[in-house]
Amino acid sequence: MPDPRPPISLADIAAFGPYFDLTTAGTSEEGGWLPASALADDRAVLAQMIDDVAVSLGTRQRWIAASIFYQGWAARLTSIHAASATLCGQVPDLRASLVSFRLRQPGPAELGVSALRTLTPAAGWQALYAHHLGPLATAIRAQVRIGGYLLRGNAGSALAGALSVVSEQRQQPLGSLLRNNWAHPADVAASGRWLRTPEGPRYARATCCGYEQLDRAGRCGDCSLNWHGRR
Repeated sequence: MPDPRPPISLADIAAFGPYFDLTTAGTSEEGGWLPASALADDRAVLAQMIDDVAVSLGTRQRWIAASIFYQGWAARLTSIHAASATLCGQVPDLRASLVSFRLRQPGPAELGVSALRTLTPAAGWQALYAHHLGPLATAIRAQVRIGGYLLRGNAGSALAGALSVVSEQRQQPLGSLLRNNWAHPADVAASGRWLRTPEGPRYARATCCGYEQLDRAGRCGDCSLNWHGRR
């Protein structure tokens, strides 16, 4: 029986914005690409990434730099995941062993896969979290004193942000996206919640990523400090 789901169109997904872009073009080391697995496997690569973020933020607090780096990385991955699940009902396999990255300035890192392997949204999240975001969080905590619960909150916040962008770009009510089971993965369920507000659903995370502690920085819209006591 033919699969009724539309094939994944990376061009359609990338149209949502730079955080949604995924390429299947050449990702060789000669072209400046590195395997995403190096972030968790190579201590020096990860340390340099965190240090670079610290410099860009103008801070010596490596835990904040590590937090912001992880949230940005999670945003790239969860954006591709959420858009694919919404448009196609299937997602790319984004486990670290299949993904390569190349830094660019300005803008988020380029992500690529040598071959597009598709999974159901549930299986795709499991591959994404258990074999990419989870090991990366463990590697970060081996270098920086930072809570695992905070990093889970960053992943949950990243997914919530991706869902909000998809909703806005598609002019589709956010509430309709949130009716999908894949929009509430168990790995990050305890790190935040969706609140009902007069303006529609708003995500409230249970932790603070640390960004507001930076000079001239503001408070994120989903920060726990904004929503303390709200139901």
